[in-house]
Amino acid sequence: MPDVEIPCVQCKEIFIFSEKEQEIFYQRNMMSPQRCSQCRSKKKGKKNVGGRYEIVCDHCGKHDSVPFQPKVGRSVLCKECFEASRSRARVA
Repeated sequence: MPDVEIPCVQCKEIFIFSEKEQEIFYQRNMMSPQRCSQCRSKKKGKKNVGGRYEIVCDHCGKHDSVPFQPKVGRSVLCKECFEASRSRARVA
């Protein structure tokens, strides 16, 4: 397996998923990482602060917290963008 370049879902930077790391992930039956090592460290440090999870809004880029654990591949919005989207949905 050659090294693989993967774009981080959080900071959008390209990181290398080395052959050695791929083997370890494969042996442990884990999916390939979605975040670079720096963003993974930040995520672990900010995880579940007072029952909330730190996020970066997919719409405006603002940092916020939500009461649920965001799922990879699903968009997450800050409170203001979420309220605005709910208002638009009610009108339509």
